Amino acid sequence: MRDPELVSCAQRAASELERAWSEWRHARGLAEQVSESVASYVAHSIDHPWGRPRVVLGLDADEARALAALLGKEDPLRG
Repeated sequence: MRDPELVSCAQRAASELERAWSEWRHARGLAEQVSESVASYVAHSIDHPWGRPRVVLGLDADEARALAALLGKEDPLRG
């Protein structure tokens, strides 16, 4: 049985990620391009069916590379 609190947490995380991705695209002038929803949650992962709910991303290849580059940048706060 799914823990309603964990499901709610995953749903909120998906919404926050969706909003942040939309703002990132808008800041780079990509908002005019058609953008489908990129974040959602699943009740469990295939690898860990009894684990916590997961947030999944559905990005096209160009956006996935942009996100990978963004995440791969050195964090100046951790420097």
